[in-house]
Amino acid sequence: MARQRYNRKPGSSGKKNSRPSAVQNGERVRPNDHILINEFLFRRGESSLAAEIVSFLTDHEGERFRSVELAKKMGYTESVQLPGFWYVLHKLQEDGTVDKDSNRAYGMQGMEPATYEEVLEHTRQFPLPGKEQFKVDQTYAGRLITHPNGYGFVDVEGFDDDIFVKAGDLNSAIHGDDIEVVVTKVPETYSAKSTPHQRCEGIVVNVVTRKISTIVGTLSRENRKFILKADDRKLLPEIIVPIKQAAGAKDGEKVLVGDLDFRKPGIIQARVLEILGSAGDSRVEVSAIARNHGIDETFDEELINFAGAIQEGITDDDLKNRLDIRDKNVFTIDPVDAKDFDDALSIETLDDNLYRIGVHIADVSHYVPENSPLDREAMKRATSVYLVDRVIPMLPSRLSEQVCSLNPGVDRMAFSVFLTMTESGEVREHTFHKTVIHSKRRYTYEDVQEILLKGEGDNAAELQLLERISVQLREERFRHGGLDFETEEVRFRLGSKGEPVEVIKKERLSSHRLIEEFMLLANRKVAEYLTKTFRERKKNPQPVIYRVHDSPQQERVLVLANFVRKIGYTLKINREKTGPIVSAKSLRQLLQQVHGSNVEFLINELVLRCMSKAIYTDENTGHYGLGFEHYTHFTSPIRRYPDLIVHRLLFEYENLRLKKKKITDKRLAELQEKIKVTSRISNEREKSAVEAERESIKLKQVEYMAGHLGNVYQGIISGATEYGIYVRMVDFAIEGLVHMRNLTDDYYEYDEATYSLIGKRRKRRLQIGQRVKVKVHMVDMQRRTIDLVIE
Repeated sequence: MARQRYNRKPGSSGKKNSRPSAVQNGERVRPNDHILINEFLFRRGESSLAAEIVSFLTDHEGERFRSVELAKKMGYTESVQLPGFWYVLHKLQEDGTVDKDSNRAYGMQGMEPATYEEVLEHTRQFPLPGKEQFKVDQTYAGRLITHPNGYGFVDVEGFDDDIFVKAGDLNSAIHGDDIEVVVTKVPETYSAKSTPHQRCEGIVVNVVTRKISTIVGTLSRENRKFILKADDRKLLPEIIVPIKQAAGAKDGEKVLVGDLDFRKPGIIQARVLEILGSAGDSRVEVSAIARNHGIDETFDEELINFAGAIQEGITDDDLKNRLDIRDKNVFTIDPVDAKDFDDALSIETLDDNLYRIGVHIADVSHYVPENSPLDREAMKRATSVYLVDRVIPMLPSRLSEQVCSLNPGVDRMAFSVFLTMTESGEVREHTFHKTVIHSKRRYTYEDVQEILLKGEGDNAAELQLLERISVQLREERFRHGGLDFETEEVRFRLGSKGEPVEVIKKERLSSHRLIEEFMLLANRKVAEYLTKTFRERKKNPQPVIYRVHDSPQQERVLVLANFVRKIGYTLKINREKTGPIVSAKSLRQLLQQVHGSNVEFLINELVLRCMSKAIYTDENTGHYGLGFEHYTHFTSPIRRYPDLIVHRLLFEYENLRLKKKKITDKRLAELQEKIKVTSRISNEREKSAVEAERESIKLKQVEYMAGHLGNVYQGIISGATEYGIYVRMVDFAIEGLVHMRNLTDDYYEYDEATYSLIGKRRKRRLQIGQRVKVKVHMVDMQRRTIDLVIE
């Protein structure tokens, strides 16, 4: 049986704190106030007051109150009453019954995940075979994940559960910290591996590493200081910015703060580093998302000048040792709004029914010298970031959009992979050359799709031939274990102020697949060549950076298998002790089962989420999702730093091989260290970029729906929980929650056996995959949530 991290009540796991935390919860409960608390609670009754607070907040659902305001509205105005009132209020918050937001205002608990995908992502299977169990009084190292209601969980690698930490036991640790925790309680149900079970509890005893060095939020003026309302609601302490440290920022402005001082318990003092603009402004909110993930939109003047000094033209010296193919029919295929063009294609007919296909990649390494200031900045950024309303490039725009970009009608330097192939997709030969190309045409994906469908237009024969070969490549990849996912993605048409005026569902076209297959093939051939020529069976193997993908995570696969079984599908699990928990064949069969159904999008996304994360590393373990034994990234050096490293490695190793020279031990050591550092930084920055992209999309989705309150749309039920159903609106691929309180036609109960809600009187069933009409009821911009009601 699975259980969820979201909305788990701390009180269910054991005894409660005997005294509220004086510093973690905001109001200052002085040590001698315990006398007032005891006297007040003796007269009033703790459980009676708790029920009164819950009743009041339920009657005022949707409203938020600061603690003093709440006490006043409920009639507790005397100073001798307040410590006891706060004590009960804090206990309700720690129990998860009531919620305190980043404005330190209270309301009924409302921390439901924004999407059903998040619900299942945080669902954990218990027990898990092969995992260790916690022991009382033992110290463990892990990462702290806090909840906006004040408590936290510690994830410890290799163990079967997380450790619950009460608000008063966090001891200055904040969300994301690497900490040490002492386990104080191991419940019998946990030791016995019962389902359901109570969680282990612990106390944070040491902060090993602070992971957060800057915070993004909105300033609120209070007397002679600012209080920063952090965008990340999991940051629990009060954040104070002295007026002198505010850099002229004003009340209500979104800022980035740093120089964090943790010396005062329960308080972080900070200094404004950057003023982003007015909170609530569309563009400012996207900038805030970027900064919150450590993504900088600007380049230092030194780097701008460095890039500006690079000559765009091609000289005779540049042509030396390059293959000049400017006369060949080379073209690019990219999104309609693309600014940087990494790759281009060409195809020629040879004798014996063979074809030479050229995959031409921008030669960024020619313009970015190794260890130059520009190179160091690119390594630090590691990737371009594609947010909903902007691109934040890895390289200054002069390079990414002009000098390096394979723009049409201009000469450009490239690193090309030439593939001699049959029409059935068999590669007979492949070679690598530094080249000079001249792109004859810039196609959009839609342009090519129209040519493929009509069979006419510029380069129609060449494009159709490339498309036929790409189909063969894809089918061969599937036969060797590759997977293919059909997920729903959206883009936005934005207004003059950055506001979303239209949501457009992206369609995956044959032209997308065409480019994808040839890029995959080029990446694979480069990885194979580097591995077999310079690593395998070598006395001194030369380092290579790989893009690897491990088999799916056991815990998530078990949750997925349990979920699909309850909605009528099957996923065959490997019960043996060796090999992956699930084969690629089994996953493909599941995806085929749901193809064309109302839950296809959900299952595709869940299968994706159960996958391990693809990473960069110097160890080749293969790519599970693609079904490749050797794989790297070569085809996007304008926007990915590992690709730039691969270009350099291939060129350097080939030069040495052709000259019959050996690489020096010193250079080997340098490259090994460079690849390790590059892999670590690139993995971290890619994760940040993906999260920022998702958050920017979610922001625009909620912003769009805020302008369509009261509108009715067709939807599909995408999830069911004990607090309501999730519905994805078909036209926009946007998901919202129909809360249980808004299901007014009956009293509904959650049926865990079928992941559905069942009306008690009328027996109406609300089932995943069912079509419904929903009305947009309300949105919460801060939490990025959409509330719906069924029509």
